Amino acid sequence: MEKNTIRLIKWTCLIFSFIALLIFTIVFYTAIVLSRNKLQSQNDYNPDDTCLYHIIITGTYENQTFLRQLYNGASKLADSYNAVVELVVPKSQADTTSIQNLLDYGSFLNADGIIAYIDSQDEAPILLRRNDDPVIPLITTGQFSANLPQISFIGTNNWELGKKIADETLNFLPRGGNVFIISDSTAINSNNLISSLQLSLQEKSNIRSSVIGKLSNDFVMPKRSNVFICLTEDDTILAAQNLAERYSMEDYNLIGFGGNEVCQLYLQNGWISELVSLDPEKIGEVAIRELFEYRTKGYANSYVTADVKITRGNL
Repeated sequence: MEKNTIRLIKWTCLIFSFIALLIFTIVFYTAIVLSRNKLQSQNDYNPDDTCLYHIIITGTYENQTFLRQLYNGASKLADSYNAVVELVVPKSQADTTSIQNLLDYGSFLNADGIIAYIDSQDEAPILLRRNDDPVIPLITTGQFSANLPQISFIGTNNWELGKKIADETLNFLPRGGNVFIISDSTAINSNNLISSLQLSLQEKSNIRSSVIGKLSNDFVMPKRSNVFICLTEDDTILAAQNLAERYSMEDYNLIGFGGNEVCQLYLQNGWISELVSLDPEKIGEVAIRELFEYRTKGYANSYVTADVKITRGNL
């Protein structure tokens, strides 16, 4: 009797374990399918047996315009490397798919390489391995995150960028005026950019420049010509909103940095006078070259300087 009871208990435990494992498997694969459905392939991706490599370009919805142009640049060289390029971004702004989920998606597809736009230098998603075990080479642009295992970062030469922004600023101040650089960053790269910018502006004696952390409520706009400069996308958006609410657009010009959807909209509305951004098509071309340099030689340039693009408003 006891043996039968023990045997019954064992079989019961075994059956429950099997059911639990089955439920876990179903839930896991359902989550994967839902994750895939939340993402949108922005090009007509069609796996081709003649292509040896599958490269994914990804990032958040806010950077989809930049990413599409990056995809266009990468696609120009894809055939040369016997590769197919796929652009994957969330379907809408309401979709808050994280960069971690996007990288997981690339791993799930067994991508041969990922090119990703990173929104913040504090982001540190984990890069998963392919199903067949090799590490997926990652190339990043946008914000540099030291915590990411990227083989290459494509960004700006901050000293040269400072000179470029200074040249653009002078176009708005032919008779002199005031320049306000909005930045509360203590990063070395930002300091280099600001130093270059201010040194270039000092060559004109009728221009005064200063660095302010943010536009506070007690800030008073001088009567003379004024130019505000932002060095990040977040600062650009906040400054555009703040200035448009408090002052007439005839009293100032705003030079912003970035190219996401909101920045482009504000540029069209006249809230931003100019946008300084990286040249996304060139970044796409460079990223593909660096990716296959790594695949063939085992290394790539850890930091690549990207071309700068100036977009001027129509108003």
